[in-house]
Amino acid sequence: EDVAMSFLVSSLTGGKVPLLADYWAVKSMVKLYSDAKISGGKNHKAIRDGCVDRFAGLLGLKEDGPRPLHPGRLLHAGDAFFQYGAQPEPWETIEEAEVDSPRMRERLRAMQEVRGLSQEERILWLTAQKYMAMMEAKKAGMIEKTAEWKKRWQNE
Repeated sequence: EDVAMSFLVSSLTGGKVPLLADYWAVKSMVKLYSDAKISGGKNHKAIRDGCVDRFAGLLGLKEDGPRPLHPGRLLHAGDAFFQYGAQPEPWETIEEAEVDSPRMRERLRAMQEVRGLSQEERILWLTAQKYMAMMEAKKAGMIEKTAEWKKRWQNE
């Protein structure tokens, strides 16, 4: 579904690459357990490649289609921590009053605060973010082979 959604976004934006996450978000991802891993089988790559080809065709994203995919830049000039993805978020210019979601207002304040940190302080902040995400996932039994995971999945 992640590949299909990326292709759908590309088809709706004229073939632009949908790199939607900031660098800090990509680097703080936590691998969660899934009892039905799509990538667990021997044929995963062949199946995924077939799906990618079908999605691209259905959505007109192939070279000969009406909305062919265009290459995008992953890293941009400037601050690599924030200038990442096809269209980096302009955190420094977003006004808090423009943001409706309390969760996004909290994220905006954090991003504006992190912009003022040194690179070393940013790495410490990022490490803390990943640790908190891992602890939350562990508590929910989503980190494989932990006591919490065994308790959650022992009867599955």
